Amino acid sequence: MGRLTFVHWQKQGVKGDRPFKKGAVGTGLAQAFSVTLAVFLMMGFVVLITNQPVYQFSTAVLLTILASAALGGCGAGAAAGIRGWQHGGMTGLLYGIIFVAFGALMGLPAPDPVLLPLAMALLGAAGGILGVNLPAVRKRAVQRRYLNPGK
Repeated sequence: MGRLTFVHWQKQGVKGDRPFKKGAVGTGLAQAFSVTLAVFLMMGFVVLITNQPVYQFSTAVLLTILASAALGGCGAGAAAGIRGWQHGGMTGLLYGIIFVAFGALMGLPAPDPVLLPLAMALLGAAGGILGVNLPAVRKRAVQRRYLNPGK
């Protein structure tokens, strides 16, 4: 646990300091939707090439959206470089709300419209913590930190 970073603080009031990076959440949402779309297309391909009378994809769909929230949170944490739990959690929460709202508009039953976004927010926060601690992200953050030592 010596090398893990849960919170990377910056000085307040410094030019360019943004406590919350909306672009990182957007990046995470795009990654989450991309993963979900790719898995759903693969499921559709399986239905297309096989001829079974009944398919049970409810568990696979639930696991896909939960994994997508975690991967989106990881992408948001990596893009932000700081406060991965905050950016990943917000990504997971927004993704859960969008997923539940889209399901309600389409008339699809949601397992639990309150519990699902909260679970996705927790998974997104865990993914954000992992995303901040990726070796490539740490290397980029160190290079940025010491790029202009005079400022």
